[in-house]
Amino acid sequence: DRQGLKTLAREMGQSAKVGTRSVQRRRLGSHTIYAVKMGSGAVETAASAQALLARNRCDWAFSLGPAGALADTVVTGCWYKVSRVVAWQHGSSASVSPSDFPSWDTDWSRLPATNIPPPLATASNLTVASGEQFISTTGDRDRLQATTQADAVDMNSFGLALVCADHGVPLFSWKIISDHADENASETFRGFITSYLGEGGKALAEVIQSLP
Repeated sequence: DRQGLKTLAREMGQSAKVGTRSVQRRRLGSHTIYAVKMGSGAVETAASAQALLARNRCDWAFSLGPAGALADTVVTGCWYKVSRVVAWQHGSSASVSPSDFPSWDTDWSRLPATNIPPPLATASNLTVASGEQFISTTGDRDRLQATTQADAVDMNSFGLALVCADHGVPLFSWKIISDHADENASETFRGFITSYLGEGGKALAEVIQSLP
């Protein structure tokens, strides 16, 4: 996705180093874009987002990335809009419902984009359970879905949502389903990243261009 974004947004100088994080600055029309790779896990993602937002005031935050399917209705290879993030590893040991976990909701009506191209344009809403654990068995997947009522699982959204909320920056995320969070998840995910061409990054560039 970063490579896809780079095809339309020109680089502005060298990347800024914040600790171990590298923050790129790009120009797209009248907009300045600060881009950082999230990393693997909610803690890594939070560190990346904090490194960026602690130094740069942003009007909007956008995120693209993969997620594993929890619900049978979620289709591998399709894009979805994240409507809610549930921090599933931060509930109590007796958690029995989604309300027991910290969560963040997205008000998509606040996104003033006039042009959302494919594949992001057709994305339907998604609830994402987010934590530090890679879900890779059918049993774990089914238990997580039953507990959180989430549609998909990832290892980034919790850290990103937390930091964006702390800084008061509206966050809009799209997820592409990369695997089924089952025993074949690792193999399927490797196949996904090998064949994925960054279509989301190119589409996001058009979304940013249409912002006021």
